[in-house]
Amino acid sequence: MGSTTIERESLVPLALLDAMGGEIEGKTRLQKLAFLLDEEELGDRFDAYSYRKYDYGPFSKSLLEDTESLEEKNLVEIAKQRTVGGNTRYDYALTDTGRDAVSQLSEKEGDISEIFEAAKEIVSEYGDLPLRDLIERVYENHSEYKENSVYQY
Repeated sequence: MGSTTIERESLVPLALLDAMGGEIEGKTRLQKLAFLLDEEELGDRFDAYSYRKYDYGPFSKSLLEDTESLEEKNLVEIAKQRTVGGNTRYDYALTDTGRDAVSQLSEKEGDISEIFEAAKEIVSEYGDLPLRDLIERVYENHSEYKENSVYQY
């Protein structure tokens, strides 16, 4: 992997991208999957991010910053698209360099491989859900995050 240093927290978006087949559509989906990974699979063993109550439930600014840092290291590509409603949607994809890094990382023993395994668990349970259902599932299991939400269902 050369001289590329990957912070422990950055393993979360990398592991999720890997488990999702290399792509995650939308910032909200990335946030919710990372939150579920943190809360439901990793728990206290690996507290990667702190989340605050936001428009669509739990949100971590550090997660976005780490993902942008992965882009600067050429491990992740972030594509911006205009939505029909005039907003910007962010899509995330592993680059070839990112895929190489992930294959090396996921073979490591200990808590690194644990993060990759946990990401697969989350993706098998929540990865195929439409975004609306994913948000609703987060609210059902973690209702405290509905407090500041603009999302109604």
